[in-house]
Amino acid sequence: MSNAPTRWHLAALFLILALGAVLRFTALGQGIPFALGIDEPEIMERAVRMMNTGDLHPHFFDYPGLYIYLQFFVACVRFVVGSIGGLWANLSEAPPAEFYLWGRAVTATLGTATIALVYFTARRISPATGLVAAALFAVQSQHVRESHFVLTDVPMTFFIMLAALFTVRACERRQVRDWVLVGMAVGAAAATKYNGGVAMLLPALALLLTSGAWWWRVRAMTLTSGIAGLTFLVCSPYTVIALPEFLNAFAYLANMYADGPARPEPAWLTYTKHLRNNFSIPALVAAVAGVVLAGRALITAPRTAATTTWALAASFSLVYFYMISGQRLVWGRYLLPMLPFLCILAAGAVVWLAQQIGRRWPVQHLTTATAVVLVLILGATPTMNAVGWLRTASMVSTNEQAYRWILENLPAGSRIANETREVLLPVNRYTIEYPRRLITHDVEHYQREGVNYLVASSLSFKAAFYDVPPEQAALVAYRELFRRTEHLITFMPSADHPGPELRIYRVPSLE
Repeated sequence: MSNAPTRWHLAALFLILALGAVLRFTALGQGIPFALGIDEPEIMERAVRMMNTGDLHPHFFDYPGLYIYLQFFVACVRFVVGSIGGLWANLSEAPPAEFYLWGRAVTATLGTATIALVYFTARRISPATGLVAAALFAVQSQHVRESHFVLTDVPMTFFIMLAALFTVRACERRQVRDWVLVGMAVGAAAATKYNGGVAMLLPALALLLTSGAWWWRVRAMTLTSGIAGLTFLVCSPYTVIALPEFLNAFAYLANMYADGPARPEPAWLTYTKHLRNNFSIPALVAAVAGVVLAGRALITAPRTAATTTWALAASFSLVYFYMISGQRLVWGRYLLPMLPFLCILAAGAVVWLAQQIGRRWPVQHLTTATAVVLVLILGATPTMNAVGWLRTASMVSTNEQAYRWILENLPAGSRIANETREVLLPVNRYTIEYPRRLITHDVEHYQREGVNYLVASSLSFKAAFYDVPPEQAALVAYRELFRRTEHLITFMPSADHPGPELRIYRVPSLE
């Protein structure tokens, strides 16, 4: 398999990249503008505000500045293109919703490019390992899903993999400019999301494994660290310009990760379940086998690019998993930086096993056939998950049905209490409030506050109407609220229209 003709090899890589791109760009516009991904507005609205005001201070430090600035640049390009096309004549005519699709396209592009980085990194072990790793990563459902949103995890993963590739290359060539590139990639990862700074582990470990004088390795690490810090400051300058504001925001964020709300189960167990359900059990077994092979390579093999790549993949996976397992805030997307390295480890194990079988039974093309079968087994669950998610995302959801109906039937200027943020209504048309549950208040409260309509979601009232046994106090409160308001329409989920059950009510005016 590793001796495949270059033309075939490149053709296979092209097909893998094409598959990855199709998965990441399909249904890219789903949910715009009524059901945006969590935290998407935190980035896009600030990028659009920068475009409208010229103030480059993000006034927000939950994320560093790099991806916000990148989206600001893309928003400016989008505005210029829209102006040329006659969509608007000034900035006030371009609402933030018009910029999400282009912003998501940036994320999808970086997600697709990460497949290529996985290939070029893994091929240091062998060209066959590069192809298998790229194929496994191309169909990873978590990465496919998150590549559809303007969030920082996919771009951070891109820069971490860029740092990994530059690190291996720097160890091969040992030139100063290569270590500069490593530092820039690490700094960009940290400037995209703070925990991207863990990418510094990659050059540190590589230099420990590299042969050569100690002073040369110290100098390379010092240069890399300095360039990383400088890159971070250039890409996120207000961490210094607005230092007190940054420190306060960072301390609050760090405290949330360290002492956030208690969880019903340990974080490591939740993440293991995510990996089991998305990465798949066969792929996890292969990745663990890859860790064993990495340990064997470190003990028995000479220090080569292949050994370094094995070591980086195994050590980063273990250290990163340990790091996120100690945090109180747990989201599935936090696993994304691990996935490329897990794919490299699993790919290395697949190729090793295929080669062992080929040596044991020297039948023509048996090695290649074995590797293909193993890739299909390891990639089956992620592929089905990704295709299933895309199929659902491509449908007209109940959220979209409700959004369209509200725009067509509820008059502008109405005041609406909406207990679901999966139906985000335009603030330039309605006055919106988002109570956690509508039963937080009674009808009299809504009447006094001038609320005209209520939007109820089964995501909130499920415990009252559909759980067994029902939440009695909530059931009584919802029944009373619905009895005293006028029911207008209900949108029920179906095979063609996924989503929650949504009910819309009119609040009677005070006599």
